[in-house]
Amino acid sequence: MSSEKYNIFKPRTWAISKVIKDIINYRDWIKTIKKEKNNPNSVYNKMNMGHNYFYTIYFPLVLPQEDKELPDNIKKLRVIESLTPIHRYFDDELGFAEYIVPEFNQFYDEYDNPTLAYGIVYRFAFKRLSLGWVLSRLTFLVLLILGILNYSRIVDWLTNLI
Repeated sequence: MSSEKYNIFKPRTWAISKVIKDIINYRDWIKTIKKEKNNPNSVYNKMNMGHNYFYTIYFPLVLPQEDKELPDNIKKLRVIESLTPIHRYFDDELGFAEYIVPEFNQFYDEYDNPTLAYGIVYRFAFKRLSLGWVLSRLTFLVLLILGILNYSRIVDWLTNLI
């Protein structure tokens, strides 16, 4: 392991500072999406993008009819090629390529046949903040508080053991 990763004298390498950076970047993401949504000339509005409560961006993408007979691998490649301007938009214009994770799923018709329509989803991905991180810190704090509140009982119990 590199000494840079766990250096106690550099606060920016601490886990809490990385979590704070994740939260700040997520708040910037929300502000940026709100701003882009209110701009009628933005790529966000031109591509008919929408977002949910957590600011996960979604929109449909339909391949041209001439791609219908292509193999599935080639169709997926066409979808990725079609998303190139969107990736540039998130990277160059908005500056969030590092935090955005794209997903795409193909839609099926009522007879379970694949269509040329895809659902595209862009999620904000936290680098350090996770449910496990929150639960581990919360557990530590609860145990620490219980230890402080019951200090005299713990000391009495330990002296009775000796």
